[in-house]
Amino acid sequence: MRRTIGNTHSPHGKIGPQLLFFLVLSISLSATYAVWHNARQQAEQNLKTDFDFSVRETVARIEQRMATYEQVLRGARGLFAASVNVERDEFRNYVAMLQLEQRYPGIQGLGYSLIVPKADRDEHISAMRRQGFADYTIRPEGEREIYTSIVQLESFSGRNLRAFGYDMYAEPVRRAAMIQARDLGGTSVSGKVKLIQETDEQAQAGFLMYLPVYRNGLSHDTLAERRASIVGWVYESFHMDDLMVGIGGERAAELELEIYDGEAVSEQAKMYDSHGMPGNIHTQPPCFNTIRHIKIADHPWTLAIHSQPAFEARMSKGKPKLIAIVGIALSLLLSLLAWLLATGRTRALALAEDMTRELKESEMRFRLMADSAPVLIWMAGKDKRCFWFNKGWLDFTGRSMEQEIGDGWVQVVHADDLQRCIDCYVSHFDRREPFRMEYRIKRHDGEYRWIADVGIPRFDDSRNFIGYIGSGLDITEHKLTEEALRRANAELTRFAEISAHHLMEPVRRFTIYTQRLRQRLTELHEDQEIGISLDTLERDADHLRGLVRDIQLYLAAGEPHGILRLEDANAALTAVKQRLSSRWTDLEAIVMAGNLPQAMLDRPRLMDLFTEILDNALRYGRPVDAGSRPQVYISGERDGALSRYRISDNGAGIPVEYRRRVFEIFERLKPGSTEGSGIGLSIARRIVESRNGSIWIENAPQGGAMVVFELPDGKIKNDA
Repeated sequence: MRRTIGNTHSPHGKIGPQLLFFLVLSISLSATYAVWHNARQQAEQNLKTDFDFSVRETVARIEQRMATYEQVLRGARGLFAASVNVERDEFRNYVAMLQLEQRYPGIQGLGYSLIVPKADRDEHISAMRRQGFADYTIRPEGEREIYTSIVQLESFSGRNLRAFGYDMYAEPVRRAAMIQARDLGGTSVSGKVKLIQETDEQAQAGFLMYLPVYRNGLSHDTLAERRASIVGWVYESFHMDDLMVGIGGERAAELELEIYDGEAVSEQAKMYDSHGMPGNIHTQPPCFNTIRHIKIADHPWTLAIHSQPAFEARMSKGKPKLIAIVGIALSLLLSLLAWLLATGRTRALALAEDMTRELKESEMRFRLMADSAPVLIWMAGKDKRCFWFNKGWLDFTGRSMEQEIGDGWVQVVHADDLQRCIDCYVSHFDRREPFRMEYRIKRHDGEYRWIADVGIPRFDDSRNFIGYIGSGLDITEHKLTEEALRRANAELTRFAEISAHHLMEPVRRFTIYTQRLRQRLTELHEDQEIGISLDTLERDADHLRGLVRDIQLYLAAGEPHGILRLEDANAALTAVKQRLSSRWTDLEAIVMAGNLPQAMLDRPRLMDLFTEILDNALRYGRPVDAGSRPQVYISGERDGALSRYRISDNGAGIPVEYRRRVFEIFERLKPGSTEGSGIGLSIARRIVESRNGSIWIENAPQGGAMVVFELPDGKIKNDA
């Protein structure tokens, strides 16, 4: 009977360990798969972050390139606005100076389309044929109330000759963009078109950018005035494939870019596809896709961007592979361990004892590591209540774990920081986002110390939120150092201002007594050598006085000298003209100014800004031809919430490589020159940048240098 019972249980004793072995193996492999999958997701997420960054960078490059091309178009309109009639040679020379092919890839042509009323059509054609274009006519044929004709186009050769005389207004897509530009008075972009210059070989999608040209001297402030004073359009035509050359930078092969006209993705609207470029061959669906909508001159484009194999190859696969190998190995070992546990009670008990000891040692090592860490560590559950603090935190505050857990920790937070600290903690907790905040907590000795606290949300293997873990560092010394640096900088600035003030009086006395000495020596019939020495002393004194004055202006240029509001730039310029009238008279200079927009700047610094730039133009912008008179022209316009001003001369101009350096303090175009202090344009730059504006130098239309600066209507930097 006993043997029968023993025989009955023997098979179950063999089957039990086998089931346990496979059960443990399946659970371990499942856990390994979960960890491997998480590591792979993390690698994909890191790559997705890189993909999003590359997408933003590509979009920004497209927008920046089109904004640059818009400025080229505005320059062309400026040419027509500055002349009653732009001759063909003038337009050709102007466009040649732009170097479109080298500097602006994708522009097929830059041209001018003239409005030809129906009644003037025949006379216009005759006039053009008299200019030497015997086959000239307006295309396409047909009776229309209004014709337009491309009468200027550069380069005027090759395929561009096909567009000569073309009536773009007769084609609906182009006409819509031309009407929009005319009625709004700004830049507009057409939809997808096939350019007249296009051939059937290697055909590319195209589009055009328009800017209206109004009759000089007529107002175009209202819609009716704009429609009445329009005479034509300057425009740029683009080949999309050529326009996008180099837009992806060094990693162009890592992303596939498709551009569609409008807000819908369709084959008919596709304007560009980098898929056909070398290296852009995708045999499998891309890992990452995105759709971005942008507007070029208020015209919508849709960008479809996909990752390429070259980009996806950057994903780190080593860590997931290592996890899989180690996980499988551990799963086999753990399953073998379960087998051994099930087949030998003694061995199992001994092994369990060893494992228990190792777990205790592991827990002790973890506690030792956490309590020895030089940071304040805390943990909170899903209820926002903290349930654990490390020894570093407890030693720092001098409180027990029971006092700190829950919401007890807020008792050591400084009262002035408490609400801000809680608001930051709760808002990020609700959004499950990492945060960093700085606040003061009371140390065990009663002193409040600044803490930089970083909190990170915690999730389990199923991505379920389980709370936060955070760590804090004592940054009090860093805070004190920053404050000391701020005070030292303020004291240094104050010292420089006081030094400049005190230097001015000795310089003034130096000049006065030099003049008195000259007068006295004149009475005594001094010799010529003494007179030359006095001239040198008096000239050096004047130079030193000007240098000290410019240093004072430079130090004060960054702060308002009065109420910050929209100032009348015309009135400020009039005052500056009176201030510099003697200079203009001595140089026989011609100074012309248009109507200037208001500027968001205090009146004293606005006058200083005009003074420094005009003084620089009179000092260094003298014509190369000694028989010519210096000419300075001041103009400006409003562009949205921004005022733009231009001050140009007819001098020798400034080479491109020096245009940034001349804005640096004590930098001169001619090294070793003693003329001026070398600070004037630095003062102008400091004033403009204190208002978040920009200042730069361009070529003037008359061949000299043109200083351009922009002042936005926003807040000053100190209020930002």
